[in-house]
Amino acid sequence: MRTRKYFTVREWNRFKDNDYFDMQDMLCQKYDVILTDYQTKREKIFSALKKINLRNFDKGVSEFSKLVQSFGGSMDQLTREINSQKSKDADNLDLVWGKPGKSVPIWGDSKNDFDSKHKDNLEKIWGKRK
Repeated sequence: MRTRKYFTVREWNRFKDNDYFDMQDMLCQKYDVILTDYQTKREKIFSALKKINLRNFDKGVSEFSKLVQSFGGSMDQLTREINSQKSKDADNLDLVWGKPGKSVPIWGDSKNDFDSKHKDNLEKIWGKRK
C-alpha cells in the first residue's frame, strides 16, 4: 500500500508550474494524493450562495443607494457650474460684440441697398432692359 500525501488545492497547483517534468504526475505515481479542500463546481456555487443573506444584501443596497445619491449630487453641481459659465460667456460676448438690439451692422443697413447696387452694375454691363 502506498503512503498518503495530503495537499490543499493551492499547494497542489504549485506543482503544476514545473517546466522540466510533470511533478503532479510523478507524485500521483508514487503516493496516494488527497486534496483536503477540493470543492466541485456545484459546491463552490452553493457555498457562495450561502454567504448571501438579507443582512448582507441590505448593506449592499444601502451602499449602492449612497453611491447613486453622491453621483446625482455631483452631477447637479456640475450642471450648475456649466450653466453659470454659459451665462458668464454670454455676458462676455455681449461686451465684445455689443448687445443684439444696439449693435451697428458693419456691411450696411438694408438689403435693398445691396440689390440696387447690383442692378446698377448689371445695367452698366448689359444695358437697360426694354
